[in-house]
Amino acid sequence: MNVLNLDDFTTEEICKILDLAEEFKNGKQVDYKGKKVIANLFFEPSTRTHYSFDMAALRLGCKTQNFDAGNSSLKKGESLYDTVKTFEMFGNDAVVIRHVENEYYKQLEKIGIPILNAGDGTGNHPSQSLLDLLTIRQEFGTFEGLKVVIVGDIRHSRVAHTNFKVMQRLGMEVYTSRTT
Repeated sequence: MNVLNLDDFTTEEICKILDLAEEFKNGKQVDYKGKKVIANLFFEPSTRTHYSFDMAALRLGCKTQNFDAGNSSLKKGESLYDTVKTFEMFGNDAVVIRHVENEYYKQLEKIGIPILNAGDGTGNHPSQSLLDLLTIRQEFGTFEGLKVVIVGDIRHSRVAHTNFKVMQRLGMEVYTSRTT
């Protein structure tokens, strides 16, 4: 299953993902015993997101491949599709991708393994938004009726864009700061 944009999920599906995350936080164990390989393809710098995905895969017993865009065939003109297709052909079970282009994943519709969007341009960051939602639910026990203010560079924040829409869908009143 791809995780590209939280708009693709119903509110019930989002709540089920959060329930599963809560189970993992409370000790649920899954161990793929090294039989699954996840490729982290980060086309722009990231520390927290990149290594959060890397650690999550390792905790699930997955092996990881960490792509280095600066030392890849991208420098010779290889396309995003060709790069991702290569990792699919290597036998990876899923790819985690962060890319500078909004909705980069539309170029990857023919890829046959799950794609997890770790941030696209100024568009979406579904994994960070899910983490934010989990934190809010753990703190307040509900989403309905909460008032949330998102402060910062809203125009360029992929997390703010994702959070604004999904928080409204879940029944929160969402406000943003004005940028100058």
